[in-house]
Amino acid sequence: MFGKRITVSVHGGDELGRHRIVRTLRSLPGIGVVRGDERAVVEVLLMGRHDGGAAGRLRSMAREGRAPLVVVAEELGETELMAVSEYGVRAVLWSHRLTPGRLSRAVHNAAGCCPPLPIGAARGY
Repeated sequence: MFGKRITVSVHGGDELGRHRIVRTLRSLPGIGVVRGDERAVVEVLLMGRHDGGAAGRLRSMAREGRAPLVVVAEELGETELMAVSEYGVRAVLWSHRLTPGRLSRAVHNAAGCCPPLPIGAARGY
């Protein structure tokens, strides 16, 4: 479907959630998962409801500017919402509505492999 393989690293405080996302990403064609310390084309950050360090992790990842960010969140409080908008996160996916198709589309969009969705079509995220 796409000419290049997209490498993705997954970050977050919730070990179980991180493994779930990694398993989903590995099942998607054209996407490979690398360890957190390896260079990736796209980075995925999990932001859990009770993860107090998530906003700080988002800020430090965005400041490093290593790769476009996709956030998978349970919910976003005011602090997290400000960080997401301030640091140019490419996509926010709600964990309770996450599907392999939505995750694939967000990763491909962040990597620049797909044209961006029209504003009205983004409601599915």
